[in-house]
Amino acid sequence: MNHIAIYLLLFCCISFNGLAQLTYTLPQAIDYALEHHTKIKVAQLEHENSIWQYKEAKSIGMPHINGNIDYNYFYQIPVTPVEDFISPSVYGVLINERVTTENGTITPDNLPEIRTFNIAFQQRQSLNIGIKADVLVFDGNFLKGLKAARKFMDLSASQVDLSRQDIIHNVTRAYQSVLVAERSAEIIRKNIDNVANALRETEIIYKNGFAEELDVDRLKLSLENLTVEHDKTLRLIDISYNVLKYQMAFPINEDLMVADKLESTVEQLLLNPQTYKEHIDPEKRPEHQLLLKSIELDKADLERIKQGYVPSISAHFGYAQILSRNGLFNELESGFLPNGVIGISAKIPIYDGGMTKSRIEIKKIALEKNKIELGEFDRAMALQIYNTQIVLENTKSSLQTAKRVLDLNEKIFQKTRIKY
Repeated sequence: MNHIAIYLLLFCCISFNGLAQLTYTLPQAIDYALEHHTKIKVAQLEHENSIWQYKEAKSIGMPHINGNIDYNYFYQIPVTPVEDFISPSVYGVLINERVTTENGTITPDNLPEIRTFNIAFQQRQSLNIGIKADVLVFDGNFLKGLKAARKFMDLSASQVDLSRQDIIHNVTRAYQSVLVAERSAEIIRKNIDNVANALRETEIIYKNGFAEELDVDRLKLSLENLTVEHDKTLRLIDISYNVLKYQMAFPINEDLMVADKLESTVEQLLLNPQTYKEHIDPEKRPEHQLLLKSIELDKADLERIKQGYVPSISAHFGYAQILSRNGLFNELESGFLPNGVIGISAKIPIYDGGMTKSRIEIKKIALEKNKIELGEFDRAMALQIYNTQIVLENTKSSLQTAKRVLDLNEKIFQKTRIKY
């Protein structure tokens, strides 16, 4: 018997621990969702991607250094046709010296026809080993683009905050829906118990001739309707739990229980409207911050596009050792020859067919649209806050009325039971 008691105690402890792991308060449910929800993970990946995009844009202005090794074997050596420039020089000396041959004195009139011959300047094999560095000295488009990339990184960070806010809102609503559904089922069960008790007592009264059969049938009909409603509410509880699991990114096939009570969550919502109205700040909303950063991004991008009219300057440096031989490993031929270059270049935009102008106007239109959306959001947010305050006041009043009606009904029910 002692062993059985110990086993039962261990089983109860294990069951309790397993149950405790699946029971969540509202803050715990929100924390679970923020840790596991794919929407947060996607937003965080987008933010990380924007960081690397910023670093990529920044690398354009950094020095770029490349080494190169080029080897070429000319199986057909290229040649260049060259006019005979040696013979005219020789004949010129002979004419000046009045040299006489068997054909007579050499004169410009009896010179042979000048011909061309092929000459090769390229050795059969060449090896080029060098290093080259390029650096952007000034480019207004790059500087403004880097600023826009920074704004985009801040925008993606705001998107993470907005995703967190949406998840908190959705989990809270789903959690409260579960509490409301469970409380509805509890109330219906109490009504079923009350009607069932009244039905049993009425049946006894009817058998003793102090009530009509119609009274019994009415109570039976009420009991049947309440039973159907109770079954519907139980199915609604299952649906509400599934919605909560989805919003939490919780496994659908695992059990989940809520730990909070409806009264505690209702009290958190019953704020003082006047106090809340005095602390309305649109800038604290993540949606407002997101739209504001979108406007800043558009402004930075507009400045970047305008830099299309500004010249850009870059510098380059190169050094190489060039080996050109017929026999690559023939040390009797010439060795490596150095080659170095350093320079600067400027790109001056003159005419692009109106492309930059079109991009500027398109970006201005997008900027104005975002400004309008920001103003509309602030107006909609103010309307939402004021309407929500009214709904909360009505809900608070209805809740207080329902409590008074419930107390009154319980008082009447107790007196009726005592009377019967």
